[in-house]
Amino acid sequence: MNPAHLDYDVLADLAEGLLEDDQAASVNAHLDTCAECRELSADLADVSRILAEAPVPSMPAELAERIDTAIAAESMHTATVASMEQRRGRRHWRILSAAAAAVVVVGGGAAVGKVALEGASGDHGKAAAPAQDNSRSAASGSGVAPNAAPAASFTVAHSDTDYRPATLSAQIGRVLADDQELRAKAASPDADLRGCVNRVTGNKIPLLVDQAKYEGKPAIVIALDGGESGKRNIWVVAPDCSAQNQHVLKRLENV
Repeated sequence: MNPAHLDYDVLADLAEGLLEDDQAASVNAHLDTCAECRELSADLADVSRILAEAPVPSMPAELAERIDTAIAAESMHTATVASMEQRRGRRHWRILSAAAAAVVVVGGGAAVGKVALEGASGDHGKAAAPAQDNSRSAASGSGVAPNAAPAASFTVAHSDTDYRPATLSAQIGRVLADDQELRAKAASPDADLRGCVNRVTGNKIPLLVDQAKYEGKPAIVIALDGGESGKRNIWVVAPDCSAQNQHVLKRLENV
């Protein structure tokens, strides 16, 4: 770039108030006389406006967790009084985060957004990927990276069972025993239920997902292998359960 002109970093620092007073005055004086640099400054303003006006997408739960973890870790490395270089670094983090959000808005690319955020975080505040359950993972042997946690594959039963607190485990056992009827009434879950079950079970394949009743009211019963012989972990969730809100009505472990 012609050294007589300002670059994007300087213009971005000016827009965010990161320049010292004398440097800011010099940059503003240059803008008064340079049409090319004023055009660059206007381009930056347009990008900020477009991002601000873009509708906020529904963020995948895993991405939201990774962002929260990265921000929390980043705050631990930030001094009380930040140097100008540190503030500039945080500005680049915000720009990359906004770019990732824009990718999600424009193309629905949640995975691309996650990669951008991982690249922006560097070694500081990088969230660890959820551990993969190798013994029951639906992606076993499919070439998925070992640190990834693929969504579990399952179907939804409609047994019409009215589950009760005192007999919950025994009723689940009877439904599981009737495998032929279970398969006959099985259906694929919708997006909300898939997100709910994967969040509740930690992306492990459930023994049973039954859209039925609990104490006479519509509910979804989820059963997972408890790790001990014959034991199960059980959740009863409301019909509106999703990845963002599990709405757990009852939980039993190793029953």
